[in-house]
Amino acid sequence: MRKNHQGVVVLLITSLLLIIALAVVLGTSKGLFYQIKRAQNEVEARKQHWEAEGGLECAITEIKEDSSTHPVDHIYNACTLSSMSISPNTIGDTTYTLTSVSGYNSLQKNIKITSRSIGAIQARSNLKLIGANEFVPDVEGVDQCVSVRYASGFIMNGSFKTLNPAGVTCNSAYQTDTAASGYTCPSGDSNCVKHSIWDYDLTVVGDDQTHRGAGKLVENDFVYDSSLDPFESFFGDTRSNIDSIKADYEIVQGTVTSGSSGSDSCQDRIKDAYSLNDNVWVEGDCDLESGNLLNTTLIGASSKVLVVEDGILTVNGANDFPGIIYHLFTSTIPSSADLSSRWTSDVSTHGNLSTAELTVAQQKKLTFFSRGAFKPKGGYVFDTPGGLTVFGVSLSLTFDSGSVPNNSSKVKWQKGSWNDL
Repeated sequence: MRKNHQGVVVLLITSLLLIIALAVVLGTSKGLFYQIKRAQNEVEARKQHWEAEGGLECAITEIKEDSSTHPVDHIYNACTLSSMSISPNTIGDTTYTLTSVSGYNSLQKNIKITSRSIGAIQARSNLKLIGANEFVPDVEGVDQCVSVRYASGFIMNGSFKTLNPAGVTCNSAYQTDTAASGYTCPSGDSNCVKHSIWDYDLTVVGDDQTHRGAGKLVENDFVYDSSLDPFESFFGDTRSNIDSIKADYEIVQGTVTSGSSGSDSCQDRIKDAYSLNDNVWVEGDCDLESGNLLNTTLIGASSKVLVVEDGILTVNGANDFPGIIYHLFTSTIPSSADLSSRWTSDVSTHGNLSTAELTVAQQKKLTFFSRGAFKPKGGYVFDTPGGLTVFGVSLSLTFDSGSVPNNSSKVKWQKGSWNDL
């Protein structure tokens, strides 16, 4: 009888141990299943994160590859890893937010849009126009014609007429015609002197609207822009990265030595460089002389960029140039600077400087002088703050935005809006 009882006890103890073991196994498996499920969720979450991040990179790639389409109007068909949206959804802003959603994961990053500054001539320097000038202007919007965009001031000794571009009729408030204006300078105003129906001496400093604006001597196609800084919008990068920008250009060293003296001139060097690259960057002083080597017959009709860095620039001829000229000083010319020593007798326009009637102070700041109607179809940019730009004779400038390479808007990530390293 005792043996039977011992068997039952053993059986009960064994059953109890098995039940405990089963409970432990079931409890452990539940935690294991939880860990497995959690791990699967982590994998899926990371997958969705990278799909969302890939969507952002895909979107910016599409925008850059088709820069003619505004980011708001992009459909992002190639970006199938995630759902893309952009805000605000209207054109006109400079900063937009791209949102990429995959599953429960949403990532955002801002993009900045920079557009080329509008103006047939853009000048951070002071500007002086001499003679009877006629401009086919740049156009902003539908009919707002912009002949000159300036950041400091301008002087006009003569007359100015704004012509209508092809297919555009300039708004009358953005179309200057000094000869037809019938404008009378106020008595005793030294900044405005009328010599004849077409010949005025006019000085405008900053946003002085006494003689500039709708119904004035010069209309609104002369735009005052105190914040004008065309560098980043033109080159698509900051000034601090100028070395990387120059990597896309053919670099030549400037000179004012005439080609007729047996040495290669600045325009000789530029012409040779254009056989290698449509973008040429001149370091130092550059005398283009007549500019006759820079016509489409010799350098081709494709749009060109000519940058002249930290040097005086001069031209003494009347030729068309198929592109844009960007005159750059990498830092503001200080008030104590004296550039007059650079305008030596070797410079082709040296003998004509007296006709510009410059004061001693103006001669010290002279950075550009043109004697002739040398006409870049893409216009001029004078990124030479503190300097003086002078067109010494009548200029007939026909601006064509199609002659400005990479004329479309430039898009880039806004620094600090995402995981910048």
